[in-house]
Amino acid sequence: MKRILILAFSFVWAVSPIAAQELETGYFLGGNPYAFRLNPAFQSERNILSIGLGQTGVGAWSNLGVSTLLYPDDNGHMYTFLNDRVNTQTFLRQIATKNALDADLRVNVLTIGFWSGVSFMTLDFNVRSLNSVSLPYDLFSFWKEGTTGPSTFDLSGMGLRSKSFVEAAFGWSRNYDNVFNIGFRAKALVGALEAEAIAKNLKLSSSGGNWTVQAESYLNASSPSLAYSRDGEYLDLESLNLGSEKYGPAGYGAAIDLGASWNVLPDLTLSASVLDLGAIRWNREVRGHSPESSYTWAPEEGSHSGQQDWEAEINDAMEQLSGLLRFKDVSGSKGEKLEMMPFQVLLGAEYRMPFYNRLSVGALYTGRGGACFARNSGRLSLNWNPLDFLSLSTSATLNRLGESFGFAFNLHPGGINLLVGCDYVPVHVVNISSMIDNIPPQYEKLAVIPRDQMKLNLYLGLNLAFGKSRLDHSKGFRYNF
Repeated sequence: MKRILILAFSFVWAVSPIAAQELETGYFLGGNPYAFRLNPAFQSERNILSIGLGQTGVGAWSNLGVSTLLYPDDNGHMYTFLNDRVNTQTFLRQIATKNALDADLRVNVLTIGFWSGVSFMTLDFNVRSLNSVSLPYDLFSFWKEGTTGPSTFDLSGMGLRSKSFVEAAFGWSRNYDNVFNIGFRAKALVGALEAEAIAKNLKLSSSGGNWTVQAESYLNASSPSLAYSRDGEYLDLESLNLGSEKYGPAGYGAAIDLGASWNVLPDLTLSASVLDLGAIRWNREVRGHSPESSYTWAPEEGSHSGQQDWEAEINDAMEQLSGLLRFKDVSGSKGEKLEMMPFQVLLGAEYRMPFYNRLSVGALYTGRGGACFARNSGRLSLNWNPLDFLSLSTSATLNRLGESFGFAFNLHPGGINLLVGCDYVPVHVVNISSMIDNIPPQYEKLAVIPRDQMKLNLYLGLNLAFGKSRLDHSKGFRYNF
């Protein structure tokens, strides 16, 4: 429980914008009606319509491997990195300077896509929620080394970042002689809710057995529905809620996606896209500032010994630090903020087998930038269209966090289109039932998480598909006009 409290305290302070990820395994999937989200030059096989049942996805990502934080003993029971059995230097070598945990959700409310000659146009509405935490290296060093480690720990930059908004997009793409495709998506963004708590400056230092904490922090939130009260000149955080009867946007923004594809050879297609080039201006209804201050505490000599008691000492100190987390209400000052959207770059290459055009291999590079924690990834896929109405894709990735594979299934006979997919199916898992209190015996075998990575996403899409098929799978995936 005390470990959880310590982790929870830190997660409250994490900050790192993220880039929402689509189903990358579906990039080369035949008949994928939502491929235009990955590359606006891609066109659907048929006209499409979905209301509330379009492609919806949820995902999480972290550069912290589970095997870095949890370790099994000889009996299969799990213990954390704080345990004395975990070598300090071995553990810290696996921790990056910046560590992120991202989670995002996209719900498709409405999608309309239709053909007009050789052009394909889309109109779609989505609700998106982007959430992230970021933990610096020194935080793990502080947890692990305690009083035996360095005398100063710099935890600046930790925070919590969450933003939700509605996205309305119009897309257009055109095919030129079955050789070139170009396209764009212009997006209007309407903010629904944004919140962040940032530790601008947070340092812990020890001297003569005493610990000193210096902290300066900010709290910002955007939503007309937010309601709160004051405790003197400070925000009463416990009163902060969405109970107000005021409704309206929390901000406005715009973004654009650009894409192109080129059939270089009869069986080779190259493609590229840039997504989410734009920004949102948030209207800050709540703004709090905790001025730089310090606090000193001295652990009681002889009252604690061993790792467990050091954790207890940290927990006691955190409770006493609540005075440093008081935010002075500065909501009366100008609080608008223009925030760039985290963007993505995708580069793809697909080669269709000359002896069997229904089978292809693909390579996809994805780069994410414009965020505090940018990252790159590569993916190889095998794509098969055994029937005109059935398409399958599998993909594989390999990086320092371990191996994983993905899958995508698309049933598109006309009339309906059903898509199911996941990018990160872990190769190795560990059972954590020993860390869960009162878990029913019948569920112990199901309490598993990925061993080597914290990456997961799942997508489900169902929509109506009508009109003649524009894609001929038996002729090198060429369009029929």
